[in-house]
Amino acid sequence: MNSSSTDQLLQGALALHRMGNLKAAMEGYMKVLNGDPQNADALYYVAVVAVQEGQYAEGIKLAERALAFGPQQARLHNLIGQTYLRLGQPQEALASYDRAIELQPDFADAHGNRANVLVIFGYSNEALAAFDRALAIRPTSHEDWTNRGALLQDLDRIEDALASYERAIALRPQFAGAHYNRGNALRELGQIADAAASRGGTDAGQHDAAEVAYSKAIELDPKLADAFLGRAILRLMRGNWQAGWRDYEYRASVGKPTFVPLEHPRWQGEPPNDARLVLVAEQGLGDAIFFGRFGPLLATRGYDVTILTRPSMRTLLSSLAGVTIATSSKELAKDPRPIRWLPLMSVAGALGTTPATVPADVPYLSAQPERIAAWAQRLGSVGFKIGINWASGHQIDHAFIRRSILLSDFAPLAALPGVRLISLQKGPPTDQIMGADFRKRILMLDTDPDPSADLFLDTAAVMTQLDLIITCDTSVAHLAGALARPVFTALPMVADWRWLLGRDDSPWYPTMRLFRQTKRGEWSDVFARITQAVRIMIADKSAPSPPTVIH
Repeated sequence: MNSSSTDQLLQGALALHRMGNLKAAMEGYMKVLNGDPQNADALYYVAVVAVQEGQYAEGIKLAERALAFGPQQARLHNLIGQTYLRLGQPQEALASYDRAIELQPDFADAHGNRANVLVIFGYSNEALAAFDRALAIRPTSHEDWTNRGALLQDLDRIEDALASYERAIALRPQFAGAHYNRGNALRELGQIADAAASRGGTDAGQHDAAEVAYSKAIELDPKLADAFLGRAILRLMRGNWQAGWRDYEYRASVGKPTFVPLEHPRWQGEPPNDARLVLVAEQGLGDAIFFGRFGPLLATRGYDVTILTRPSMRTLLSSLAGVTIATSSKELAKDPRPIRWLPLMSVAGALGTTPATVPADVPYLSAQPERIAAWAQRLGSVGFKIGINWASGHQIDHAFIRRSILLSDFAPLAALPGVRLISLQKGPPTDQIMGADFRKRILMLDTDPDPSADLFLDTAAVMTQLDLIITCDTSVAHLAGALARPVFTALPMVADWRWLLGRDDSPWYPTMRLFRQTKRGEWSDVFARITQAVRIMIADKSAPSPPTVIH
């Protein structure tokens, strides 16, 4: 086969490849290789097709074979890196990108791909430098601008991130991902401005712009579930719950599934009948507590309610009035009656819940009497007893890090006369106690010591004996609120949608007060306000009761 015929065959196969006809393209590439077994371009594209079809090991094998032929080895190492990343082997991917850059220092794709792997490893500064290098070589890459913005946003450089997203949109106005990320950045900026204004009014302009950005992303890509979820969070946070709950249904299509659908008809809000209504718990422990309130509400309306949850939550949630607790589909099947089901976090939307109609009849959970008695004896009645929780015990993602507090921030409380600090903390953050200057002021309780046993039983009983619980946004906050205990929840500037905007109270929990950051990442002001509020509570508790007047 002469070179002209080979080129024609290769160009025809490439045209088919661009149209997405991988099978026909592969046939064309193989015809080229039949006539020219060392054709580097055909070998490269055969490897590309293999990767696109999910044959990752074969793709790497073909790419490595192609390395023996032709001068364009950098792109092969880049392809091998991309394939290793799909196989979940980022270290091997990074080595391949480094080799591609060594062979071709101005290879923009390899620099951008290398940056994405460095983000995975948490090497933020190196990743940012790699993105900047890629964009210096090829400033027209809307994907690199978008990914650079995501990294800057993760570093809390929101305004810089927003500028990167806007560059991406200018380059590719129809790129839905950049509009979605821009919506996230505008939402965060709006929350920061709101908190900085000390709850003097929300920044409606930025929030309005964020909603426009999410809606634009959805218009460009109606299947972009992330954009629906981002808009849902914004709408719920702003109190527009009717539209927010509708968008929130897209959470099931984002990331790992948070619940397993049941093989029964989904409940659509129809009146009670002979079917059981099964509510499937999802997401975190705090979410099961938070939304568990809807079980008793539906029970009072005549529904036969079962909550399907993890086994470790059975005993605590069994205190929900009128609700049956199940922990497996096998357990559900023991009752032959028909089932209608709904994810637990979809009930609020199904009922049309608004901030003014939140079912906030607390307590809706209770502790076990025998545990209450045991902890009452152990803790006694001396002092002003404050339970403290400063971090998630397990999660290490950025959202949890942002909302977590350092134990050292509780120092002003430890200095108050008569205060007894009682640790409700679990997991690795408890290591901070040994390094705290006021560690002798902290009582460490071995609550719920068995990790295989049901959760929160001792913690709930202890809470009934405390004057106050102070926590960040974790399951401890939800448990205290559900038990109707006095609780102060410390919130970061960019707080979860559940706490709405600009409020120091919560419609969900009448006994809760919210203390929001006014400076990003700074907790000292929050704890100054908390400490003053505790002083007032102590004074009120110690004040003599007014005499009884007998007429």
